[in-house]
Amino acid sequence: MKLKRTIRQVFAIAKTDFLGIVRNKTAIFFTLLFPLFFLIIIGFTFGTQGTGETSSIHVGTVNLDGNMIDVNGTISQNSTIGDVFVQVLKDANFTVYEYNVYGDKDTNGTAAYDISRGEIKIAAVLPANFTETLSYLYTDSSGTPIPTRAHLDLYTDPSDPTGSIIAQQSLLGFISGFIKSYQEIAISQLPENLQDYAEVLADPVTVSTSEADVSGRQLRWIDYMVPGTLGLVLLWSGLNHASVSIATERTKGTFQRMVIAPVSSITVLAGKFISSLAIVYISAVIMLVSGLLLFQVNLYWNVPVIILAIFLGALSAIGIGLIISSVAKNEEAANSIAVLISVPLQFFIGAFFPLDIMPEPAQIFGEALPFTKLVYVMQDIMTKNLPFEAVMPEIIYLTISGLILFVVGIIAYRLSLKRL
Repeated sequence: MKLKRTIRQVFAIAKTDFLGIVRNKTAIFFTLLFPLFFLIIIGFTFGTQGTGETSSIHVGTVNLDGNMIDVNGTISQNSTIGDVFVQVLKDANFTVYEYNVYGDKDTNGTAAYDISRGEIKIAAVLPANFTETLSYLYTDSSGTPIPTRAHLDLYTDPSDPTGSIIAQQSLLGFISGFIKSYQEIAISQLPENLQDYAEVLADPVTVSTSEADVSGRQLRWIDYMVPGTLGLVLLWSGLNHASVSIATERTKGTFQRMVIAPVSSITVLAGKFISSLAIVYISAVIMLVSGLLLFQVNLYWNVPVIILAIFLGALSAIGIGLIISSVAKNEEAANSIAVLISVPLQFFIGAFFPLDIMPEPAQIFGEALPFTKLVYVMQDIMTKNLPFEAVMPEIIYLTISGLILFVVGIIAYRLSLKRL
């Protein structure tokens, strides 16, 4: 009989706490919908990556190939290959801006000026002897061609490292393809008995790049991101809600009344825990369903493992939230501390950016977070369809860290009672 009454009290507290969130529009947004807001913004911005679409990159060309040049004591003015280079660049889905000179950042109408203003990300300067060099017009006194390389100058925007790297790699890839086409034309001019030898000499190593079959499906970037955002759910739904649960009651004065009522402190805590857990699962469902409806994500659904991993991750989030709520003097302080913790952590859990690209200290810090382990589990299970034993190390880590943080949270909660 006493057990039934305790259970009813637990669920009554959980219901009251949950309805308090539902009736508070601001709390609904930040607790349930804020992670979804991130998903929608980033998903629609980058969600098409990996679908095979190519983006247009703004490239400036300074084609000096038509300028007069001295070749073996004779003035030459031939821009044939330079013109072909620029035209093929336009045909290759680059947005090409043509300039007469490279110039400087203060002279309007020059490539350097437009780089400094962000109009182009990279400029390619073709030398005056581009055609002459590639046509083997340089010869010695006996008329034998002198091997001479054509030299291209590329200028990038140092104020935009990421954009410049993308533009540079794209342009280098184009130049590599252009060189290969040039080699094929040049080799075709050789005697037939030397053509095969020359082809191998010009291209001695062939490389094939294929995507490893890690999932059995064709995946896009958004397919990896949606499971990863469940780490955000723990931060914003679990940690944030738990952090204000006790502090809010303390601010309203209702916490003191609950404590002196014929209800044990553990019963109150259990009710708060169930309410926070319900918020986490509801938010997770919203995120996953939204991913299906908005982006048609192609995922695997190992529901038991997903439920287990979210529960274990929620232990850590709620534990940290309880610590914050017990330490904070009021709701405003609890909110401030929770945001101060949640906002930076979301960039270290691998939901948006892989930890591999971060500095080593950031990687070590990120790997220590239980929320990162949840992201790994969700991505491995939902995108790669790995078996449970493959994610067992992360599950164990989530279990240990969850229990430790939750126990510390309970201790902080009990200590907070003594200050009333």
